[in-house]
Amino acid sequence: MARAVLERVKMMTAGKLAALAVLGSLTACGSSVKQADAQGRATPLVCTGSLSQASAELQQAYPSFQHHIENGPLYQALQQRVGPPRICVRSVQDDGLRLAYKFSKSGVLVARIDPRIEFSEQRVNLKGLDEADAKGLLQAAEANTFGTTGCGIAWDQPATEERGTFSGSREIVYLGDACNCQARVVYDGAKVIGLVLRSAC
Repeated sequence: MARAVLERVKMMTAGKLAALAVLGSLTACGSSVKQADAQGRATPLVCTGSLSQASAELQQAYPSFQHHIENGPLYQALQQRVGPPRICVRSVQDDGLRLAYKFSKSGVLVARIDPRIEFSEQRVNLKGLDEADAKGLLQAAEANTFGTTGCGIAWDQPATEERGTFSGSREIVYLGDACNCQARVVYDGAKVIGLVLRSAC
């Protein structure tokens, strides 16, 4: 599904991506995010990290991958709630691409794709959401990734509950009927602290 996502993004933004290909190189990813310098002037956030070990396919996929993430509802929600990211790091991980954004107030977004197995994942750390907000953001991310019909996630019926990645946390899992897609709401006790959208065809 990651390959299909990238194809949809490429078709929708062909003109913009062509400009990015000419103006931006993979040695310095100039993000559309704006920061302010000491004089208050807007400056682009630059993603650090080398993609020199990436395959030609991954290097070609990178601009649309970054564009898709930064224009997606999860990234936009983080930016609206805690401000623009302070750090962006890109890397090649397990033969796929990884983008990690760190925001203030412990806000984090980590996005990964691996076109070989059509894998995609977005994981967000964001406090202060209630359950309705969390599910609403995940539904928006589902539509952004899979189109208006989504991937068939049964939002009214969680499939399971699993232990989270750290002590005391838990993840409520909602399953879809296409490409093994799933959405997760992460809790620390009764508080929502994170969101996950994942798929692999």
